[in-house]
Amino acid sequence: MVSERMASSRTFCVGIYAGVGSRQETAARHGASHFLEHVLFKGTRRRTAEQISAAVESRGGELNAYTTKEYTCFYARVLAADADLATDVLTDMVSESRVRTADVDAERAVILDEIAMHADDPGEVVAEQVADAVFAGSGLGKMVIGSPASIEAMSRDTVVRHWRQHYRPGNLVVAAAGDVDHDRLVEQVAALDAMPQPGAGPRPDVPTPDTGLTGLVVTRRKVEQVQAVLAYRSGGLFDDRRYASGLLATVLGGGMASRLFVEVRERRGLTYGIDAGETTYSDAGMWSVEFACAPERLGPILDVVRGQLDAVAEHGVTATELADAKTQMRGQTVLSYEGPSSRMGRLGTTALLRDERSLDDVLAHYDAVTPDELRAEAGRIFGSRPTLGLVGPKVPAAATRPWA
Repeated sequence: MVSERMASSRTFCVGIYAGVGSRQETAARHGASHFLEHVLFKGTRRRTAEQISAAVESRGGELNAYTTKEYTCFYARVLAADADLATDVLTDMVSESRVRTADVDAERAVILDEIAMHADDPGEVVAEQVADAVFAGSGLGKMVIGSPASIEAMSRDTVVRHWRQHYRPGNLVVAAAGDVDHDRLVEQVAALDAMPQPGAGPRPDVPTPDTGLTGLVVTRRKVEQVQAVLAYRSGGLFDDRRYASGLLATVLGGGMASRLFVEVRERRGLTYGIDAGETTYSDAGMWSVEFACAPERLGPILDVVRGQLDAVAEHGVTATELADAKTQMRGQTVLSYEGPSSRMGRLGTTALLRDERSLDDVLAHYDAVTPDELRAEAGRIFGSRPTLGLVGPKVPAAATRPWA
């Protein structure tokens, strides 16, 4: 139980976090965490599916959920006067859902449509195929949503076993922020303590440094542009290297003043936009550059990108670039945690992942990164062989030959 009272807030945000995502799933349960996210909205012993959503939405609030590779979250945002109602609805869903066979079958069709929708988006496809390559041999390479085959085979019993195995008191965090009465919140979620406590589920796998594939992964699509992701393995959430790698992403692709945007978009006009960023999990990460372009421009863009990455690895960045990146990182980080919803999210995820660092601790780590540390991290990341993912029409062979 974690909460933060915000004296000036007139809202209440609460989330129930379960420490299970696609990473903890076996092949037979691939997509079970996301499937369960859907069916827990389908009705409890006290409320129908319509009553669950209407209870919160009729008050002007929001009720929703999402699944990641490492955890699942159910949350509500309401006016402070409706805090008891929102908490009751969430605990009722998580602990007392009926999970009927008819509901499982109905949501199976919905999830298969969702999978098809993602498959129609080249940007989604390239992101998934690159993750599958970079984290090959690890649960982090799995699609959160599951596959058509795994969802077709998913039975009610499989979903219920997954629920009972992972949604137990020792694997749940309740987080709230805004106009919060912590003692009242503790009273209300007491029902979660009464949930069954079967044996713990499988422990998360830990990808090793040599886990993953490199080279070229391509999916052909009849579209006008090529979606491209150039990805490298990087440090996880608790790896001190991630502060330098985060600043690298800011310098190279963190906005319209970044090196890659200036060189690729502003000076050469090769693409509408280009970004660099990190995807960070508890013990592994991926550093990537993403863009879309006409097929004939892929080679020139990759040449510029590789030139910029090599230059930073060899020469580092200027003092001004590093100082600006730290300022930008501080501003983005603080601004992203200003509202009750984001405060709730940080409380929930840090408690679930046992991250004891405060926001000030994180900012201090970024501020402490030296030019030499930044250059060394660039050498470590960009000195390894990357994975290049492409989705779209055929491109000139010369553009992909160095990456194959």
